Amino acid sequence: MTLGFFPAQEQEPGSTVTLLAEPDGSRVERTVLPSGFRVISEFVPGAHSVTAGVWAGVGSRDEDLRSAGAAHFLEHLLFKGTGRRSALEISASLDAVGGEMNAFTSKEYTCFYAKTLGRDLQLAVDVLLDITTDPAMRDRDIDSERQVVLEEIGMHDDDPADRSHERLFHDLLGRAPLARPILGTRESIGTIDEPILRSFFNAHYEPQNLVLAVAGDVDHRALVEMVEHAVAPLGWPDGTTAAGLPVRDAVPATAQSGLSVLPWAGEQCAVSLGSLGVPHTDPRRRALDVLNTALGGGMSSRLFQRVREERGLAYSVYSFHSPFSDIGIWGVAAGCGPSSVTDLVEVVIQELESLATDGLSDEEITRAKGHLSGSLVLAGEDTAARMTSLGRAEVATGQLFTLEEALHRVEQVTRDDLDAIGAALAAEPRRTIVVGPQDQVGAGSAVHERLQAISDSVR
Repeated sequence: MTLGFFPAQEQEPGSTVTLLAEPDGSRVERTVLPSGFRVISEFVPGAHSVTAGVWAGVGSRDEDLRSAGAAHFLEHLLFKGTGRRSALEISASLDAVGGEMNAFTSKEYTCFYAKTLGRDLQLAVDVLLDITTDPAMRDRDIDSERQVVLEEIGMHDDDPADRSHERLFHDLLGRAPLARPILGTRESIGTIDEPILRSFFNAHYEPQNLVLAVAGDVDHRALVEMVEHAVAPLGWPDGTTAAGLPVRDAVPATAQSGLSVLPWAGEQCAVSLGSLGVPHTDPRRRALDVLNTALGGGMSSRLFQRVREERGLAYSVYSFHSPFSDIGIWGVAAGCGPSSVTDLVEVVIQELESLATDGLSDEEITRAKGHLSGSLVLAGEDTAARMTSLGRAEVATGQLFTLEEALHRVEQVTRDDLDAIGAALAAEPRRTIVVGPQDQVGAGSAVHERLQAISDSVR
């Protein structure tokens, strides 16, 4: 059963609907408040904990050059205090009950979440709504947090794997906002100020754009009452429809094959090879999940066995797929020494070509499906994972599946499906990114010339 068939914007403000009721007692319910604010919950029978998250359908791709890094900056700043809580009071309130609180920013959404015992849900909800609806945004806090974010950018710049991954996005997506780093740049963070942050907050943290998702030991009716009590002083207007999924400009098709080699002061190399993948809702998504798992999703995967176990070329190698609302990035990442980088790239390309021409073996398909199915079941045991599925469905994908449906979708993937997605990926332009020591892999070196020759041979 696909639960995304009833979008929140089609639900009457002030109403509650049951999206799912299972024989074991689990229930998924959604209320749209008169303000358009959404409350969605999943009661998990037997759970003693609960995870709550406030989601905003805004991320780094929604920024312009002037506000680059604003979504992530707000993730930090909202913990610095509100109209009625100091930064210490925010953190101490959850610490005092053994809870956990944190946040994350992606390219398309932001989430502030807390995990507590079920009995402390009201506290978690009150704190989460306080920081996401009434942040202080004082100049002194902006200045201090600016230094924290700049340190984070510095840590990112010192990590060759991060730099390689970021450059892959840049080379595949060009100047599209989706290609920009989530952290922003030193220049944008250096000039960001209260008016920019306040304007960004006001534009994207309106009630109809927000979702409270809760999973675990939760009673939906009581949860809605908690929310109503917490937001009553805000005076939100009534009669507002919940926002749908964000509408964004499509990423232009600018990807080109080629090689980028970036200098780095360290001794090791980070390698990324990638191409365009598929969006969240593409019907080929599940087949790509199976393909990706078989290629580089674990210690028994093809890449791990060929690259690390048989050849000893890398200490880390895996494949990944990053899906978004309108596009995806699929690729391989690895870390190795400069002397191994050309052999590593050759082996990875060989495996990608073999995947496209010969496909997967029956054993690989069975193992990949088993790996994915097991991961889905294990995630279902975690209230944080369930909460994330609820929130992401509301602000990013518009799709929410029962565990049974998700497992069925994995099992229904056929060899024809895998061959088709493998051929489609092979037809996409592929970029190769290497970050490593300038004197060993930079322009003019034998390694660079060999990498260029390998890249040219597969265009």
